[in-house]
Amino acid sequence: MDLALDEIDGLLTDYMYGDDSALDGLLAAGPVSLRRLLAIRAGRAEPGWDMVEIMRHDRDDYRRPGEAQIHLARAFPDTFFDEAAEDPVHESAIMETLEYIKDPRVLPFLERQLRARSPEYRRRALRGLAENGTADHTEVVAACLADPEARSEAVNTLARLGDARAVGPLLREHLADDSSFARCAGIALDQVEQRIGGPPAPPVWRELGPVVFTAKAVLGVPWWVTEVLVEPGQTVRGGELMATLENDAVCQELIADWPGTVTEVRIAVGDQVPEEAVVLVVQSRRRIG
Repeated sequence: MDLALDEIDGLLTDYMYGDDSALDGLLAAGPVSLRRLLAIRAGRAEPGWDMVEIMRHDRDDYRRPGEAQIHLARAFPDTFFDEAAEDPVHESAIMETLEYIKDPRVLPFLERQLRARSPEYRRRALRGLAENGTADHTEVVAACLADPEARSEAVNTLARLGDARAVGPLLREHLADDSSFARCAGIALDQVEQRIGGPPAPPVWRELGPVVFTAKAVLGVPWWVTEVLVEPGQTVRGGELMATLENDAVCQELIADWPGTVTEVRIAVGDQVPEEAVVLVVQSRRRIG
């Protein structure tokens, strides 16, 4: 479909203001739609929309432009990477898209952005490597564990890469303290070791004692047990879903903070859990070696 630029701008504007059907027209128009959007986002063409007004209707900043770019980049990947390679100005505009594209051509961009000054770019690069990286990226990703603004993404990426060389760095981070980050490192360590067939050496554990999960009222509405996935005597891994509670307002998932053994599951009559009731108890332990 051959469309004039003003027609493409009209479709882009319609999409930005919430008309999802405009995407069909943009896709039908072909790669020119993507080129036009990239030019607008790089500041080389005037958009047909008021970003301030869009943001009033869109709580996630720039969500609609980003969504359009993802759809078009997936539809026309050759154009996307040609434009990105030919014009460095596009690199900042494409970074938010790379983590959503499964294509080896993203790797040079992601590898460069690991050294970016912007912590958001570094985080995006790590999320992109979680999708597209290989074991060859293990060492450079492990080095990002020292980056306080991107280390959570580094942990998740190491878990996805599943390389044995991640065990040492993840174990060191897991031993650092009792923080939520250390727990995430322990979960990633467990995932890596599962993928490589188990820990290289027998683990050493420290007993942490019982962790008690209680039901606290939210908005004054009582909880109801939707699903219980554990029973007394069952061993759970760190990060494992154990039970789900719901009420009229929200849903709460009970997740094991640390590995351990379930010692008690207590559910009130009729599956209703009153405020401060004990739902389950886990005798937890922490890996120390």
